[in-house]
Formats: sequence, C-alpha cells, structure tokens
Amino acid sequence: MGVPITVSFDQVQAWVLPSDLSAASQARGHVAAACAGLPEETVYAARLLVTELVSNAVLHGRGRVLLTVARDQASVRVEVHDESSHQPRIQEGSPLAEHGAGLRLVSAMAGSWGSELLDDGQPGKRVWFTLP
Repeated sequence: MGVPITVSFDQVQAWVLPSDLSAASQARGHVAAACAGLPEETVYAARLLVTELVSNAVLHGRGRVLLTVARDQASVRVEVHDESSHQPRIQEGSPLAEHGAGLRLVSAMAGSWGSELLDDGQPGKRVWFTLP
C-alpha cells in the first residue's frame, strides 16, 4: 500500500453516502462534479477508482460511508471512510475473476493509494488514492 503524504489542496468537499448499492453511482457523480476542469482522463480514472473504493466500503465495510474529494488545479485525492477496522488488501487471482480485482486496478491506475485506521477516536478506516 502507499505511504500517506501531506498535500495542500485548494478545494475540499465531503458527502455522506448511503450504505447500499446506490452509493457507487452517487460517488461517481460527486467526483465528476468536484473534478470539473481537470483533464478528461483524470476525471474518468477518478470515477472508476471511486466506484471500486465505495463498492468495497458498502460490501465489506460497515456503518456510514463518507466520501471526501480534495483537489487543486492539477491533481485530486479521493478518500472513502467506513466504520470497519478491517484493512483492505490486494487479492491474488485471475485478472478475469468476477471479484477481487478492484484494488489491483486502484494500485495500477492511481498515482498513489493507501489505507489507514482513523486516528480521531472514531471507529473505522479511510482508503484513499491520488491522481495523477
């Protein structure tokens, strides 16, 4: 997994998502709006990768799901929080398998990514990626 980095962003937005299968679609919409003005390939990648993280939070996490998008003129950081302390890990397997390839995709496409337990006294973790 990636190593957390400290970056200053011009704009930060956050949303509480439903803990159901509609969350990924809502997250894609929020990310697209928050990334307006960034290169088209960055917006496409961010929408694809947030789908993976939010789907994992809904299917494997628990509690509320929080999406945060921080960006400046050239880059974006997307974080997905849920209330589970179970850390995600990349699964080995066939690239054609129906499940288990999401974090491999995040690892391959993101500039960096990672996961850490929340340290603010709240239960859960954040999983994040940056582009480019």
